[in-house]
Amino acid sequence: MPPRNEGNFERSECEPTSKLDQSALREKLRMDKLRNLIPKECFEKSLVRSLFYMLRDFSAIYALWKAYPMYVEGNWPLTFVWWNAMGFFMWALFVVGHDCGHTVFSNYSWVNAICGHVCHAPLLVPFWPWAQSHHQHHSYHNHVKKDHSFPWFNREEYDNETSFFVKNLLKSPFHPLISYGFSYLLLGYWDGSHFNPFGRLFSNRTQRIQCAISTLSVAAFIFILLEYIVEYNMKELAIKYIAPNLIFNYWLVLVTYLQHHEPDSQTFDDSDYHFAVAALETIDRKFCWGLDDLHHNITDGHVIHHLFFTKIPHYNLTKATEALRPYLESLGVYKSQLNPNFLWTFVTYNAKYGMFTHSKAGKDVSRISSKEE
Repeated sequence: MPPRNEGNFERSECEPTSKLDQSALREKLRMDKLRNLIPKECFEKSLVRSLFYMLRDFSAIYALWKAYPMYVEGNWPLTFVWWNAMGFFMWALFVVGHDCGHTVFSNYSWVNAICGHVCHAPLLVPFWPWAQSHHQHHSYHNHVKKDHSFPWFNREEYDNETSFFVKNLLKSPFHPLISYGFSYLLLGYWDGSHFNPFGRLFSNRTQRIQCAISTLSVAAFIFILLEYIVEYNMKELAIKYIAPNLIFNYWLVLVTYLQHHEPDSQTFDDSDYHFAVAALETIDRKFCWGLDDLHHNITDGHVIHHLFFTKIPHYNLTKATEALRPYLESLGVYKSQLNPNFLWTFVTYNAKYGMFTHSKAGKDVSRISSKEE
């Protein structure tokens, strides 16, 4: 069932959520009720299918790597195309690791942990710390104080904590190149460094040990990359790894921004937070051009993903969305957009709104960068 709107964003053409009786809406959005509308097979995890998609993305990356010296090297226009193709499949691989973090890759926690590290370490993402902060984001989506990776600040906090340079950088179309891996994961804006076991992100010994293990896995990949793959050739490192990795970072921030940002996005606090209502502040966007399937339907199946983030693997998101969408539309709470011009949408939204949107608290509450899918 394709999105009905092909240009401008709109909610389902029903009574707006704000006008619905909230207690009645919450009753209609009970998780058991929503789950019963979705075919049972959508909740089945298949290790074989998950491994297939992981190997598919690794195979694409390997094929591109091998093709570079034979067909691309020395041709800068082709190199630019190659960077984008490599960066895209690195992003697709991240999404597979994202399933591992949500425990929907398989029914085995040890398999999820190993495959999560295998997928994320080559992208310089420490798997367990990322999974921790990302779980918090899903558990408290759009909560003004508890939503990790999507922090909200009032105007005074925003002005005091963000420099003039940073404010303008975040409005530019270039910030996704550094705002995730460097700024968010490494330096720790805004949740704390994902590489430092003694940082504020972690509160107990288990989390600190997991951080150390994940950090070492990234360090091990860097060593292998330098020692055996590029053999300390810095030019080859920059062209064949750093540039595609920056494109991967761009995809991650772009997709996440568009999943969670609209001018009418609502936020919540302890007085009115409700899991399902908050989860439905996400937007399903079809990027078209075959991209939605290639990056595992994380763009056009994001609403259902937020509702059942530990239950439904990526390859069942489309079927689950088709089953639940009519009911959500009847309540006026489903948001979607056909968005083949996704890059232009991101650039214009980012320039117009910066890194914050409207909310129930009005202009006094600002959202800083959407860091993760």
